[in-house]
Amino acid sequence: MRKFLLLIPIITGLFLSVISAAQQTGTFYVAAKSGLSIRETPDAGAKVLDKIPYGTRISLLEYGEEKKSIITEGILGYWQKVKYNNKTGYVVDSYLFPLPAPALSTVKEMKQYLVQIAQPFGAKLTVKSGAMNNVEEGGWQMQKQLYKNGAEWHHFMGYEYGSDTYFLPDFSIQQAFLLVRLIPEFKEVFGEKEEFPLENKTYKKGDREYKITVDKEVYGDYPWVKKISLEYEDGAIYSFEIYQADGQVVIFFGAGV
Repeated sequence: MRKFLLLIPIITGLFLSVISAAQQTGTFYVAAKSGLSIRETPDAGAKVLDKIPYGTRISLLEYGEEKKSIITEGILGYWQKVKYNNKTGYVVDSYLFPLPAPALSTVKEMKQYLVQIAQPFGAKLTVKSGAMNNVEEGGWQMQKQLYKNGAEWHHFMGYEYGSDTYFLPDFSIQQAFLLVRLIPEFKEVFGEKEEFPLENKTYKKGDREYKITVDKEVYGDYPWVKKISLEYEDGAIYSFEIYQADGQVVIFFGAGV
């Protein structure tokens, strides 16, 4: 059985993380493939002063007024003040990552992205039960790699089943969703144009039927998503989930029969 999992924090953590998003300052990276528009005022209809290319590192500026919220592709974000090319204006922070955006020419899998953003910390740790040459009788193996920025990659192998679990520090569930859309390994899970899911639904892409389950609570007008689960079958059974826990997002991806 093949599974996909993206992990998010508990509801209180989510609520606080979204509030803090409206107040954040610091350095971020543009994660919109077509570039991120910088506008004259914090409004989607305002004049575009310039376009900041994908992958650009930018710093958010302080400004004394309350930040305006905006929902794009199902994601709640805020207008942030920035300076780029000697122009000061506003961008939507939904398309900003806390770590560099994946290099589109070289990053095809999540493990390659981890190598892009950090060096491994020590050698892989292998944990196993039984023998891999005897997996039909319950043998399995788990390899774990820690990275210097706190990220982790766990690779599991068992009988007719395998999975990868990734731990990414500082990412929100919404940012992790956008990251998944950028990495070809997950192209059958969420396409580049698919919106952040806020409701349970069953739908088809080609001949495949997909089922999405969203675990959420509602505070005000926007649902606070705690976990997203996705399943579909294509020869094997695939699953995907996403949730955030203690300042990191966990992404699980596996498949089996």
